[in-house]
Amino acid sequence: MRIILVLACFILFSCNAFAAAEAPTADDAKALVKQAVAYAKENGKDKFFNEIRNKTGRFHYQEGTKKGLYIFVYDEKGVVLAHGVRLEITGRNRWNDKDPDGKYWVREWTDLVHKSGSGWIYYKQYNPADKNNIMDKASFVELYDGMVIGCGIYKK
Repeated sequence: MRIILVLACFILFSCNAFAAAEAPTADDAKALVKQAVAYAKENGKDKFFNEIRNKTGRFHYQEGTKKGLYIFVYDEKGVVLAHGVRLEITGRNRWNDKDPDGKYWVREWTDLVHKSGSGWIYYKQYNPADKNNIMDKASFVELYDGMVIGCGIYKK
């Protein structure tokens, strides 16, 4: 019986360690933004936006891959230029959107990138992998060529 208990604990620990290793990290999100900026510099805006919108593109959300990360791009006035999950919001101005706590997160990240060039902001938003759940989100954003390019991670 003791062997079964030890074996069960080992399996449970191994599964939890594997799941934790697969969860996206702040470093993963920041690295994806850096890759996206480099891609935009090398390929131009049109090709960059297509890569984000393409369901098999490297910056589009793909369940079970890339740790569930995706890129979003806004202009400096809050208009969605490209989104790696929610294609239907392209062209929408979200300057006045607030999170459930009343935070103007698009305004905040725009101020941040104007002051620092890049950085982290924290707000609440629906997780596209779990549409019924509002979660805490941390997004790394960077300003490049009039675009706020970002990637976020959700915290459970």
